[in-house]
Amino acid sequence: MLARSTVTTLPGARRMVSVWPMSFAVFLAMMLGASFLPGDLGYAYVDDPSRAARSRMGELNCGYDPRGALDEWSGHRLNVIRSRLRTAATRAMDKRERPSVRDESGVAVVGDDGTIVIPAAQFDLKNSSILFTPDGDGYRISTTDAEFDRDFGSRLGYFRGADGGISQDADNGYRDIYLGGAQFPFFGVGYDTAYVGTNGYITFTQGDTGARISPSALAIDLPRIAPLWADLEVNDSGNIYYNRLEGRHLFTWNRAGQPLYSGFSTFQAVLYDDGRIVFVYKKVKAHASLTGISPGRLEGEPQPIDFSEPPVGRLSGAFFETFAKEQRLDLPALFKAFYRSHSDSFDALYVWADFDYDNGLGVARSFNIRNDISGIGLKIVDRGAVYGSPVRLSTIITMGNEANWPGDPEAHVVGLNSAVSIVCHELGHRWLAYVRFVAQDDISEDLLGRDKSHWNFLVDTRTNSSGNFSSLMEGNAWRDSGGNTFTTIESAVNYFSPLDQYLMGLRSADDVGEIQYLETDSSLKELLREKSPASGFALTAARRATSIAKIVEREGPRVPDESASPKEFRVGFILLTERGAEASRATLDKVATYRDALVRYFFIATGRRGSLNSTLE
Repeated sequence: MLARSTVTTLPGARRMVSVWPMSFAVFLAMMLGASFLPGDLGYAYVDDPSRAARSRMGELNCGYDPRGALDEWSGHRLNVIRSRLRTAATRAMDKRERPSVRDESGVAVVGDDGTIVIPAAQFDLKNSSILFTPDGDGYRISTTDAEFDRDFGSRLGYFRGADGGISQDADNGYRDIYLGGAQFPFFGVGYDTAYVGTNGYITFTQGDTGARISPSALAIDLPRIAPLWADLEVNDSGNIYYNRLEGRHLFTWNRAGQPLYSGFSTFQAVLYDDGRIVFVYKKVKAHASLTGISPGRLEGEPQPIDFSEPPVGRLSGAFFETFAKEQRLDLPALFKAFYRSHSDSFDALYVWADFDYDNGLGVARSFNIRNDISGIGLKIVDRGAVYGSPVRLSTIITMGNEANWPGDPEAHVVGLNSAVSIVCHELGHRWLAYVRFVAQDDISEDLLGRDKSHWNFLVDTRTNSSGNFSSLMEGNAWRDSGGNTFTTIESAVNYFSPLDQYLMGLRSADDVGEIQYLETDSSLKELLREKSPASGFALTAARRATSIAKIVEREGPRVPDESASPKEFRVGFILLTERGAEASRATLDKVATYRDALVRYFFIATGRRGSLNSTLE
């Protein structure tokens, strides 16, 4: 079992309940295999209920990160700033070293020199406060002696989820607050409504529920004030409060906890009528967090700063600092070291390590830095140069500590997934799953599920005629059980579907056929949209279908098409070791085993239409 597959633990079960916008009775009915009938809608687990419950507890937590390329570059820039604060002696030592790179057993072994592994950045603003003073189109930042205000005001008793519906759920929710008494001026715009997120931020114009901290989202998305953006919740302890005081609005997160992480955080954001902002920290216990502000809707990069030693002068745009309890990786630095001794001829690179570090929220993490394919639902983009690849690299996959993966790549890991199927799943995000289609003169997202980068739970993604396998990119294999009842029948998540292969450039549009999905009650539809595959799940629904032609009508044709697309893709495996450490033979052999297993698996998974070249030469 993977160490990061924490959804299989009791805290993971609690977290799952908090994410689903349903009553506890409905959740319990599903877990026990009972029938629940809101109107003409019914669903139940029709297989062994204990196995169904285990499957639900064991959802795959995929770490695909659509903002990863920008966020890792922001993390690199922050690392450069912090490295300048090291002692002169340490800097002199670093100048004498460079990351070591050697190829062994077909794996590129990279030894850190102190520039790739980023030390844990402990939150250093506890029992302090930060003042943001408006200055033209930006702010000046300074430390201040503002005290924690005990006059919390009113507790926020409910929150809205991602769909905007009201729920008692206080994990990944938000609440709109009318700023009676005075609008708040922020980057020159006056706002009369603030949206308070459970995850430690305030947004304007609309609410947000994002738990994954992201410097690029800070810049690109909503106007945001983030005293402590982290994966917080106030379900099991703590509360969030709002109070209108003389000349200011006071927002308090009191004893907010984190799923799967002990400790609580208590802090405040004070919004003054004259535009000043103060962050006041009493106690912070967060695994990873971001502090910063942004006017939102920016095209430029967010600016990293050190809030404990704020820069002199006015700052405009978005600025931030991130903190983490675990060490992290400077991926741009890692890949620049790799490319000093390897050609720019890889489509994807896997990074393994023989030590623990913060690899995000998933069992593995992937993101795209380049896309030159149209018609697959992704924008054309090229950020390869800052990762050392001005020509070819498209996808980066970080696997975390190899010790957290089973020795046998075919071993079952979580949900309906084997280890190698997860390794291949992350590579699949190079092309999948992002497409929308035209339905009744409207744009439909009914194919899209979790994070709009996986197939919807209600899509039939079977990869063989019997339906005992469903797509690596999720969805399910649905059997018509009669009476408008449909049941999931797959025993494993395995291989790529015909639709997947089309989007990968391995199958022609004429060779895909009908793309089927289920239409059901709107509330259940939203409930299930982001769920991972589950065997033995039944519901009442109507079968619907779309086609490649409808996808092309929305996304455009795939360019290059199947006749001109590459059928062989080059992948490289990198093993990173800590400074002064040597990789063991057992570790090298294990990583090589996964490399060879992926090559074999990908060939079968693509219906023998595609292959991988994993050589480093």
